[in-house]
Amino acid sequence: MNVWQIVFRTDSLTYTVAKAMSWGGHDVFVWVVDVEQDHNVAVGIQKRLRNTARVTIVARDETRLPSVIDRLIVQVFPRPMESIQRIGPLVSRARKIALITAGDRSRTWRSAMKLQWREALKFASHAGKIDRLLYKDGFYPRDLLGYFKSRHAVGFDVHSQFLHDAELCQAIHARDWQPDARRPILANFLGCRDPVNRLRILDGVRPFFSSAIASSCSVSSAKLMSWHEYPDAAPVGLDPREFLDLLSRSDFTLCPMGYSLVTHRPIEALLRGSIPVIAASDLDLYGIDLKDGTNCIAVPDGNWPNAMQRLGGIGESEIIAMRTNIHSMFDDCLNYEALSKRMRIRFGVVD
Repeated sequence: MNVWQIVFRTDSLTYTVAKAMSWGGHDVFVWVVDVEQDHNVAVGIQKRLRNTARVTIVARDETRLPSVIDRLIVQVFPRPMESIQRIGPLVSRARKIALITAGDRSRTWRSAMKLQWREALKFASHAGKIDRLLYKDGFYPRDLLGYFKSRHAVGFDVHSQFLHDAELCQAIHARDWQPDARRPILANFLGCRDPVNRLRILDGVRPFFSSAIASSCSVSSAKLMSWHEYPDAAPVGLDPREFLDLLSRSDFTLCPMGYSLVTHRPIEALLRGSIPVIAASDLDLYGIDLKDGTNCIAVPDGNWPNAMQRLGGIGESEIIAMRTNIHSMFDDCLNYEALSKRMRIRFGVVD
């Protein structure tokens, strides 16, 4: 099956989708609308895409279009109208279309309806070809298009560095940890403190990472807390292997929203047996069955300080039970073979 993917410019979502399709043995052609900006802004992602087997970046070259496109993936998110301004030649050749729609559940009702109406008008003459609607950051508050089409969350994977580098890919996916082994770190936050909505969350939980508060928790009296944050302006992250080591030694990993509601961190944490702590409203974004107290800790109504208090009171037996549940998810949900196949099915790409 030949798969074409149109994007305004390449980003982490582009890589996630293209990698999953190519992993299933499909040839993927990424049609970039804003070629100049993509070259200047998305150098790292673009380089990884160019070095991914079966993936080709096409710079709006209509001479390279085939007569038939088996599956066209339109990545409208996050730049709605710019992404589809030159879509005609691709849509006319497509047998089936999967639309990664522009909206998310954080949009107002008015904004969501306006975007959906503009999308609907753009695809009106080809509406019968659209058989999949996919959402990166959750369904619209009022889902106009979803009344008529099959809709799914895109789901997400680990950061591209852990898929692109063979050694790191093997390391993060190795099921080499035991659910019942006691871990020395109660909780961690490892990542960027931007944007401002994430910074607000971090400001609320940072005090819980002081040694005085950590040692007062019933479970954590002999456990550490691990914190590594950095700003966008000076992105000094951990070495990837140190990062994986900290996940592997932590009971819990904080996964607050960033620029998008969905992030790579919950999947990365699960793969290393660390229980993700994630907003309750975002559990359905990852394409796997996340349940509070079963394989994650859900934070209701943005109350992260209360969630930190809860972590300190969770007994070791409950932690082991949750980690055991995570361990049992590997074959069906977490290893990349299974994760990417589930994504291909949601996009209507048949191996």
